[in-house]
Amino acid sequence: MKSFLKNVLSPLEPLLDGMTSAGDWFTRENHRFTITGLSRSGKSMLFTSLMTILKYRSEHQYQCLPLLKHLPAELVDSMWLEPVDNFPLFPIDDHIASLEKGEWPAPTENVYAFKMVVRLKQTGQFKKYLFPHTHVVFEFIDYPGEWITDLPMAGKTFAQWSDSALAQQMTDPQRFYAKDWHHTLEQFDFDSDPTPEAMLTLTSSYRDYLKQAKQAGIAMLQPGSFLLDGSGFNWRETGFTPLPAKISSDITHPWTKAFNARFSEFQQDWLKPLRAGTFREADKQIILVDLFEGLNHSKQHLAQLKETLSHLADVFVYGEQDWFSKHVLRKQEIGKVAFVATKADLVPDAEKPQLLALLKDVCGGATAKLEREDVPYEHFLVSAIQATDEGSKPGALRYTNKHKQYVEVQFEPLPARIKDMSSDEHYPALYPPVPADYLPRMLNGRGLDKLFQFLLTTR
Repeated sequence: MKSFLKNVLSPLEPLLDGMTSAGDWFTRENHRFTITGLSRSGKSMLFTSLMTILKYRSEHQYQCLPLLKHLPAELVDSMWLEPVDNFPLFPIDDHIASLEKGEWPAPTENVYAFKMVVRLKQTGQFKKYLFPHTHVVFEFIDYPGEWITDLPMAGKTFAQWSDSALAQQMTDPQRFYAKDWHHTLEQFDFDSDPTPEAMLTLTSSYRDYLKQAKQAGIAMLQPGSFLLDGSGFNWRETGFTPLPAKISSDITHPWTKAFNARFSEFQQDWLKPLRAGTFREADKQIILVDLFEGLNHSKQHLAQLKETLSHLADVFVYGEQDWFSKHVLRKQEIGKVAFVATKADLVPDAEKPQLLALLKDVCGGATAKLEREDVPYEHFLVSAIQATDEGSKPGALRYTNKHKQYVEVQFEPLPARIKDMSSDEHYPALYPPVPADYLPRMLNGRGLDKLFQFLLTTR
């Protein structure tokens, strides 16, 4: 496939054919999205699919996104990408190259951003005479899902975080994966001095636990930044861990003083700039949820996912949006939220009502907080790529496996609520390889039109 960026990244048409600042006021419709997704929630594939779909819709008149009435296909004149500040551009070419090689795009381990500008032909006679085109601008920032779980740490002291982290590790499902780490903590000699070597020993053991728990589908892991090498945070030199309460409660203890200093440095030198730069204010939020990790592991995993989403709802600023507050008062509050269950093609159509009901249950704590702020929200099932086909009978799917065999699998009924699962029950997840015909399957992804129609329309 030809370079996506070469085709789409425009020379920026000197201020869009000489558009004046007054014209810019009347003809640019700006939407700033924050895409909130934990690790493995499918952000990178969602971006890749969205950019590809809009390219083919605008340049090739491909009839995808049929329910996206806000951007009528017949009025789309062109579409291009623009950079956002000093962020590197989203690596769409790399992701397309991975798909062509039969590999899923690599997970995000750094921050990327882009503006996607869709140029529409004007329909109103007055505007059509003065300004022939209007521009709908989408601003997206993609960041590692591991970073999002760190934001609640900004409002805690080290002792508060330490106590809450250890308490969470003593509950299922973390308790099973934290055994070795807790053994290290119990056997550690806290009468020794907190030398750099001793602190590295402790932080390395803690990081091993975080990596194992992440591999097992645990959602709430702090600090998630410890899990990423090369993201900008050096856990080896400035890392810290929870401490036993008898240590962390003594503010004069050498280990408490050492880790408290590193925790404060983490908040000021990492979290604060991260929140100001990467987690910038937006007016719309898409929260991506991977239900299949929880279904594949246990009821406790889903319950913890629900708790995690509820905590994350406290991090962002929500409020009812109107034109005056947004454009005159310059208030930046999230005025619309979409909860999205990704990879919806991994269940047959017969089970999608149950999957949607489960999504609503898992998001229940977060939506209760939005209702208090009178913020509109909705739930969606989305597949960024349609990697499966419906089976020969209800409750079945067909797909091409890694051995190039086109096979059919039958699914058991999904639970509609977390409490409908027994404690030892789990549902095997389907992990299909990249289809050879990935492009038409990506262009036929489901749910993106409903999602953006909801986000782009006024209340």
